[in-house]
Amino acid sequence: MDRKNLILAAKAALLVSVLGFCIPLFDSSNGFAAILYFFKEPDGFLYTLAGISLTVMFVMTLVSILHSTVWFVTLKKTAFSSKRVALEWLNYAVMIISGIISFVSVKHFPEEVVDFSAGLYFIIVGWAVSIILFLYSGMLDENLSIKQEESRAYWLLSLPAVIFYFGVMTFPAIFSVFLSTTNYSGGTLFAKCALKFVGLKNYIKVFQDQYFYVSLKNNLWVVLISVFGQLPLGFFLAYILTRGLVKGKDFFQTMIYLPCVISTVVIGILFQSFFSAHGVWTEIMQKINPAYEWSMNNYPMIPVLVVMLWMYTGTYLIIFLANLQKIDPQIMEAATIDGATEWQTLWHIIFPELSGVFVVSAILAISGSLKSFDLIYVMTGGGPAKQTYVLSLYMFDKAFKGAADYPMANTISTIMVVISLILIVVVKTLEKKFGSSEE
Repeated sequence: MDRKNLILAAKAALLVSVLGFCIPLFDSSNGFAAILYFFKEPDGFLYTLAGISLTVMFVMTLVSILHSTVWFVTLKKTAFSSKRVALEWLNYAVMIISGIISFVSVKHFPEEVVDFSAGLYFIIVGWAVSIILFLYSGMLDENLSIKQEESRAYWLLSLPAVIFYFGVMTFPAIFSVFLSTTNYSGGTLFAKCALKFVGLKNYIKVFQDQYFYVSLKNNLWVVLISVFGQLPLGFFLAYILTRGLVKGKDFFQTMIYLPCVISTVVIGILFQSFFSAHGVWTEIMQKINPAYEWSMNNYPMIPVLVVMLWMYTGTYLIIFLANLQKIDPQIMEAATIDGATEWQTLWHIIFPELSGVFVVSAILAISGSLKSFDLIYVMTGGGPAKQTYVLSLYMFDKAFKGAADYPMANTISTIMVVISLILIVVVKTLEKKFGSSEE
């Protein structure tokens, strides 16, 4: 499809936005009926503003359609100058700004609740498709160099993913940091007195709470068992299986990875019963020592850490297996012929080759450890007496249990992100200093 057809397709997409005016847009009224209704309210500034904005939005949509249609169809032109491109973008900007003004005005009508209907979604979809197609048409300018075309193609193809990532990940994270500095306690976000800036008050409150330190300590234990337990064990098992030091490679590989595909809820309930006062663990220990009595109050995190070690080691086993198989076998054979021992081969060949994999796996382990929630929630629920709290469970309880404390919950989530970033920077620094990057 050439540039001319892409621009026409972009303007054809705007017809969907025009259709949005013809079907119910607000409650059961279409856009034209709504405009007439808004202008009939003589004493309502917001009504008049909404009416004017809707009118401008509709007119500019038609102008945008007619501009390109007349230019390409009636005048039979194929060139689209930079001035006309700038005019088109100005047109899009006016459409979107007037749309935002109209819809925000409608939602703030005094003493009147207005709900949006299907027409709004037709307008948004029409705008989005039209803008994306018009952006793509800019790649097909015949006067661009190959480097310019590649640059435009790169940014254009990346733009949807960047926008999606910003909307789903980046913006909520930034907004969470903002809410952690306010007293927002739920309800309408932009209502009068709904937000009040309190600075670092919530952070001071968190650092004065004893359960924050309990949660932080337990999270650090989880990080340690992940980085210094799951990773080394996963690599050790992968190395044994890859080097053929044991028979039944497929069987062991399947059995080690099996916990990763079982539901976390099932595993949590299973080990909750296993470590209970009348569970299998207690019976086994009583066979050895009849006076043995198991109590979760003594070492409440040990069962949780054991289960985590068993459950997630298989993930790193698969990662290391896949990367060990990428190492050229001829290098290993040459080392063996030259008389290298198993340890020398491991230290001088395998470790340098997999240094990048170790770093990535460590980052995955750290991020996964700091957001660990489901297994602990099912297995202990944070008990006994909140001694198995982790930061995610601590945040969950603040946000959704009892009287919701959203500022505290957002503060805890921000602290979790900061801790995660610090640990990741430490891992990357150690990798640069002591390891070599994988090529």
